[in-house]
Amino acid sequence: MLLYLIPGLRIVLGLLLVITGALKIPNLKGFSVIVASYGLLPRKLVKPLAYVQPFAEFVVGVWVLSGQYLFFASIAGLLLMLAADIFVLSALLKRKKLDNCGCYGIAFKIPLSWKKFIENLVWTGLFVLLLIGVS
Repeated sequence: MLLYLIPGLRIVLGLLLVITGALKIPNLKGFSVIVASYGLLPRKLVKPLAYVQPFAEFVVGVWVLSGQYLFFASIAGLLLMLAADIFVLSALLKRKKLDNCGCYGIAFKIPLSWKKFIENLVWTGLFVLLLIGVS
């Protein structure tokens, strides 16, 4: 059964990463401000990591869409989702009030909420399914 879901999961998850990466790339400075607002990274790492993440999302998204080495692409996508989960959960547990979670860069202001965390967990779960399906 899972075997039949792999093409659809690959397309949906690949597009998710391509779109989220592409939305962040036009304003890397704005995205780095959002990343800094989470307060999880040392100050010196915020800008470099915030500037790399959107490109990593985009590249991994294209990789997932390509279907090449899908097992490793799935791991890369899962790691990106887990990083996002950690940031969001940490901020929620600290009761931070963020007007924009940064999930879509500054293009769409999505407030940080438990609803957003659950949405991220669903995406993470879909990456787990893809990984299981291609194993």
